[in-house]
Amino acid sequence: MIDRPDLNHFKAMLFDFDGVVVQSEDVYDRATKKLGEMYNVQIPVPFYEANRGIAEALFYERFKAAFDLDVDMSALQKNGQKLLWSEFSTSVHYTPGFQQFYAKIRKHLSHVALVTATPRPLVDEIFINSNISVDFDFIVTSSDVEKTKPAPDPYLKACGLIGVEPAQALVIEDSPTGLRAATSAGCQTIGITTSCGRDSLKEANFVVDSFGELEELLTIV
Repeated sequence: MIDRPDLNHFKAMLFDFDGVVVQSEDVYDRATKKLGEMYNVQIPVPFYEANRGIAEALFYERFKAAFDLDVDMSALQKNGQKLLWSEFSTSVHYTPGFQQFYAKIRKHLSHVALVTATPRPLVDEIFINSNISVDFDFIVTSSDVEKTKPAPDPYLKACGLIGVEPAQALVIEDSPTGLRAATSAGCQTIGITTSCGRDSLKEANFVVDSFGELEELLTIV
């Protein structure tokens, strides 16, 4: 555990996307529920939280295995993507408090990046066809690395692009998968409970319940 985080000790802040920048986990859940209905599967609640923040390919592998589906993987993934893109096109919004926090953090840190397990085509689609518009210095997606979260590769790549050591980067994550990736990369972490409970974010150096609380933790004015 580190002391209370001091922004003077960091050169960059790295944000996860789903559940951090945008309130999208319920969007994924609705698409997953519809995918289950398509295959006559009733999805138990624990399945949703256990699979937050993982790579797209891994999600469909787990979905097929969890419900013992005798289906073609490419067809399953195609159907899932179609449902997901439909949901994202109409119902993705900023996480409450993010915009205010982002505007303030830009005054304190020179480098801010997005690091997500979402594939780049979907990230691009969201930025083009929604009200989501954030001027990140760099965006690293699962399409840009050989191994995505929980591997450290995405955070290591972001730090390399920015030109900072991982220990100089403060990561904001909402899932245990993302926290494992950031911790393995050597970054300091803050978990935010927008998608998971505090017990799921135990790997974080600190845990907050909102961006307002995060502002207080970092003493941002």
